[in-house]
Amino acid sequence: MRHPLLNRFPDRENAFKVFFHPDCLLHEGPAAHPEQPERLKAILEGCLLLPKRTPVSFDIPQPAGFDQLLVLHDQQYLNRLEEAQHKTTVFMSPDNYLCQDSFAAIQASAGCALASGESLLEGVSSFALTRPAGHHAMRSTAEGFCFINNVALATEIVRCSRPGAKCLIVDFDAHYGNGIDYFYNRDPQVLYYSIHADPDQIYPHCGFPDETGRDKGRGTKCNVVVNTGVTGTQWLKTFQKTLLEFVTKNTPDFLLVSAGFDAHKEDPLGLMSLTDRHFLNAINLLLEIADEHCDGISAWFLEGGYSIPVLKRIVPKVIKKLAR
Repeated sequence: MRHPLLNRFPDRENAFKVFFHPDCLLHEGPAAHPEQPERLKAILEGCLLLPKRTPVSFDIPQPAGFDQLLVLHDQQYLNRLEEAQHKTTVFMSPDNYLCQDSFAAIQASAGCALASGESLLEGVSSFALTRPAGHHAMRSTAEGFCFINNVALATEIVRCSRPGAKCLIVDFDAHYGNGIDYFYNRDPQVLYYSIHADPDQIYPHCGFPDETGRDKGRGTKCNVVVNTGVTGTQWLKTFQKTLLEFVTKNTPDFLLVSAGFDAHKEDPLGLMSLTDRHFLNAINLLLEIADEHCDGISAWFLEGGYSIPVLKRIVPKVIKKLAR
């Protein structure tokens, strides 16, 4: 049956795109695990409440093929991952559970990321509702609930077509995207800005301010550390100041955003104290950066955030703001 979001928000030329896939709901784990299908279900339910006049199109892209994942990830790793779903309930890390249909969900999530990368090249902004998330995944390592590095996959789509362009990845998930750093630490063409909680206190225990990239990539990475429990007002001031300073020194051609909402004060992880308003103000700044440097175009990717009520209301709010 055709998904109701496709009927409510059909394809419109040049409209803001939201990519999602029902197969992303197939990845199911233990009841106590914070990363559940209900996260995506809630977002989709919230999106159905968007005003019908919202200039947005919802689309279900093709899942990523095995060969498309090889752009980033080792074939042996992918083979092990596909086989493991039939043999075990965890993969490489206790945080990374598996079920019989997990690989289909992983491919569907990556397909949304690939579609966002293509959309970026076409000059159309988008939000990929990627689940499982991806910013902790490395070439042959799954960790932090992540298996495939979605935002990096989209970045590679852009770089394949525009090899001389500079891509800026902004990551406001409460956890540092160590997988993004892994792929681009030495690459001067990929700028990475992350604001996250103190690595001394939380996973993945890296992403300190002095980690600014290596070799030719030195100075093209920016890690901003805030204390756990930071107020939304202080977080926003820090975000605005440091991101603008970084962009002034490193002018991007494309903007990609790893959008995690686990810094929200209602999130069960309890790391920070942001409200909806603080996130929406942060989005305003990112839109200004996109307007000034990237022809107003940006691509967004869902990362963390584990409060079901928060996700149900805030992701549609963000989509509505982006769909201008």
